[in-house]
Amino acid sequence: MFINKKASLADSIYMPMYLLIISSTIFIAYYVWITFAINFAPIAAASPNNSTIVQAINDIQGSMANFDYMFPFLVGGLLIVSLLFAFRTGANVMYAYVSVIFWLLALIMSVIFTNIFGSFAVTFPTVANSFPIISYTMNNMKWISLFWAFLISVVMFTRTKAEDNQLRAMSVGAFQ
Repeated sequence: MFINKKASLADSIYMPMYLLIISSTIFIAYYVWITFAINFAPIAAASPNNSTIVQAINDIQGSMANFDYMFPFLVGGLLIVSLLFAFRTGANVMYAYVSVIFWLLALIMSVIFTNIFGSFAVTFPTVANSFPIISYTMNNMKWISLFWAFLISVVMFTRTKAEDNQLRAMSVGAFQ
């Protein structure tokens, strides 16, 4: 993905895919944890010697709920990394037509990612209620992907002053 330390418009497809994988993994892990905690806590609570185990289960339960607050930082961090690496890429104006195709592809893929996540939310409704920020982000992934593709396009197709001076010098030299 970031082998050459350059971003591309494909990041607006890959990053939501990674977010889908991360959120799906969080949902499954939390569901497995809740099932384990519900089944194991009464057994551990039956013995007075296992109070530390019950306390650890309760502490982990609270810690796992913090994954929801981490998700916006993950989305923002991936977006910032893509934008910073897009500064190094640069693109010709001729690639603007390709960017429109990538915008459409990013929208189509993000709708697919949203539908896949919707299946997770329906399958694990208690987990979806426990993670409202992740659910909101993944349900609005098409807008996030479109915003992502737009920002990367703007950064890639915006020229710096040095590039403007270089192009101006080349155009002046071509007419002489």
